[in-house]
Amino acid sequence: MKNLKWHPSPAKVSAFLIGAILAFGSPGFADIIVNELLADPATDWDGDGTVDFMGDEWIEILNNGSVAVDLAEYWLRDGLGDSPHLHLNGILNPGQVRLFHGSEAVAWQVENGVGATGFSLNNGGDTVDLLKNHYVDGNLMSLEVVQSVTYADHEADDDRSSGWSSESGGWALFDALNPYTGTLSPGGSGCAPTPGVLNFCIPEVGASKLYFGGLKASFR
Repeated sequence: MKNLKWHPSPAKVSAFLIGAILAFGSPGFADIIVNELLADPATDWDGDGTVDFMGDEWIEILNNGSVAVDLAEYWLRDGLGDSPHLHLNGILNPGQVRLFHGSEAVAWQVENGVGATGFSLNNGGDTVDLLKNHYVDGNLMSLEVVQSVTYADHEADDDRSSGWSSESGGWALFDALNPYTGTLSPGGSGCAPTPGVLNFCIPEVGASKLYFGGLKASFR
């Protein structure tokens, strides 16, 4: 008896693949991004009882993907030099954000003997790099830049933050605590910074000041 071989048509192959995807689901994807940052604090953002230009800086990370991600694969640094300023930690689920303060960066740096500079976010404008572990054959070889975010001088005045705005589809200035009336881009939005939660607009200063204390406490 001859050996029988099946030679499926392209149409049958396509149907089989579509059926497999529907049956088992498409694979999830990871997408960790810088969602918001504040470079020139005039408020006790980390809640330690002291306003500190280094400790109260903050950078917010968002999981914009569809699977939970171990942030131990990621690092943060500013645009100067090659050394990271903070090794991230924790599991971040899809749609969630995680806030990292400059005081956490200082603590990590001291623990690892690499100085105590915090995030070193320049008030005259700077670049923040999000880095990820890069492996070759299972060995950690380097840190690769997966995102670079640059902010301008006017975005870094007292208690102004910059972040992604789903409403505008781009980077926005959250300036309710220190209104910006100039013509540079991004322009003032009248919205307040939203550390620790997804970005949304709180245009009134009085409400935003009340918001900070209660909301920060609830998201620790």
